[in-house]
Amino acid sequence: MKKILSNFWETILAACVVVLCVGVFMQVLLRYAIKVSFPATEEIVSMSFIYTIFLGAAVGMKRMEHLNIDFLFKRVPAGLQYVLRLVVAAGTALFLFFVVREGIGFVRDSYTQTTTYLNLPMSYSYAAIPVSGLIMLYYLAKRTYAFIRSGGASAETEGHS
Repeated sequence: MKKILSNFWETILAACVVVLCVGVFMQVLLRYAIKVSFPATEEIVSMSFIYTIFLGAAVGMKRMEHLNIDFLFKRVPAGLQYVLRLVVAAGTALFLFFVVREGIGFVRDSYTQTTTYLNLPMSYSYAAIPVSGLIMLYYLAKRTYAFIRSGGASAETEGHS
């Protein structure tokens, strides 16, 4: 059960990818083989694509698999590396707070707009932005806390946790 819970976001992400792939395959098959198009499928694929992107970013933050430019870190003394990593974490947190705040506003503003065929509020799609921002903030805080507790020895260098 613990393994399932620890991979919760990966499972949701995998489900989004499956929906995306099946939806695109069905659209191509129906459009070219049967000469029929179901526009609602396009809306499902679009929504799934949005969640795949943003949940993928959150899973990347969880696993520390985002692009990491360590050119500067390798050229400064160890004591300064510690401070620099904290500054980078603070800057990332500030950016993610902005993403969450603006994402919530975007969701609020788009609630009255609906999709053409499924008639779902557009905010359902846009909710991926603040949700993924909150997930990323959680994993950033968890990683930064572990980094501070270890005196700078673990969080950034271990990879997965």
